[in-house]
Amino acid sequence: MEAVTRVLAWIDEHKAYLFLMAAVAAEAAALSAVLNMWGMIELEKLAYAASLPPFIPAGVKEYPREEVFKMLKEASDPYEKFKGVAKAANAGRVKLAEPWESLRMLILPKRSEEERLMRGRGAGLYSKYRKDENHGRALFYATLALEKAFGVYRTALRKYVKERGKAVEKKEVGEGPFKKVVYVADLGQLKQLAEEEGKAFEEAVSTLMERLNECAVKYSLRDLLDMNEYMTRGLAEAKQPELSKFNDVSFGVKAYAALIAYGEHALGRRSAYGTAAWYWLEEGGSARLLYYAPIAAYIKAKKARAGGSAAVEELVADALHRLFLSPAPTTTATSSRSSRKAAG
Repeated sequence: MEAVTRVLAWIDEHKAYLFLMAAVAAEAAALSAVLNMWGMIELEKLAYAASLPPFIPAGVKEYPREEVFKMLKEASDPYEKFKGVAKAANAGRVKLAEPWESLRMLILPKRSEEERLMRGRGAGLYSKYRKDENHGRALFYATLALEKAFGVYRTALRKYVKERGKAVEKKEVGEGPFKKVVYVADLGQLKQLAEEEGKAFEEAVSTLMERLNECAVKYSLRDLLDMNEYMTRGLAEAKQPELSKFNDVSFGVKAYAALIAYGEHALGRRSAYGTAAWYWLEEGGSARLLYYAPIAAYIKAKKARAGGSAAVEELVADALHRLFLSPAPTTTATSSRSSRKAAG
């Protein structure tokens, strides 16, 4: 029964399907025990199961997110290398972490997965991939480029967010009825952190643009990986009602806008695509973010997780941070940030 419990805790979708698969995986489990487990699912009593490590059948190699990225980066032909790994996953020999599992399902799906992709409104979108492999190839290289750039920026951003909280201290001053709360900021530390974050962001943008341009030329994917500055800026800053205007933008525009919007979202300037980018990139869903139309990515992100409110200290720190942003109009990303400086 432990194997069944682990499988059910590992994957939380399609309960009926997973229940049947778990029963098959358990083999020796009695029907009554399996039915009891199904009852536990219906009653949401899986606290114990969730605490267990994921169940992975013997002989199946697990590929973490970073390991796959490293493997693809070192391959002479990353796309063909990935297709080989995807075939192994389809055969049950390996298990992929996100975003590679989603990428496998979109580029080289099993028959049952392809049937689901072709259902309802998804049929129009996925039919492009069935007709022209270049769509899958472009999605792959855009995801690979975004993962690389995102890794560069996220490492620096985590340090920035951690240290920024220490740079703004909440204190109580006065006595009795005159007591009040004030926020004391270390402006020197904030300025240094802002400069470090800005440099990391520019490095990430440069990495993304370099990789997308290289792949666009090398693999003849210019139209699909194009990074139109006007469209990128529009998508990154779009409000929710405006997202449908960008349904047909290239993977390059979506990747570029996602990185910009993610950075803006992290520092307090929220947009609809920033909400989508934040959710999907944090969840390892870069492939899904680039596959969906922007409006669909946003709706799915909002349904999955509503954005939390920021602490007062974070808002104070962000307002002060804007004072130290240096305008550098050479890229969409930095020109967007310079507008934030003016707003601050």
